[in-house]
Amino acid sequence: MDPAQLKQLKELVEAELRQRELSNLEFWLAELKKIDAKRHRDLAGLQSDIRGLSGRMETRLSRLKGGYD
Repeated sequence: MDPAQLKQLKELVEAELRQRELSNLEFWLAELKKIDAKRHRDLAGLQSDIRGLSGRMETRLSRLKGGYD
């Protein structure tokens, strides 16, 4: 493969990876902001929402690690 094409392909892949990471971070940040915006009346409600978010993140992580079998 031509070195110029290889360099261009590498740049495209890196740009795509950056875009995906940015998208993921924006999504999870928005989810955290939703929890913050709820203005929980007690600690138990906040803990419950944080556990729910944590569970969703763990599920997503396990799916990415192990596939969708």
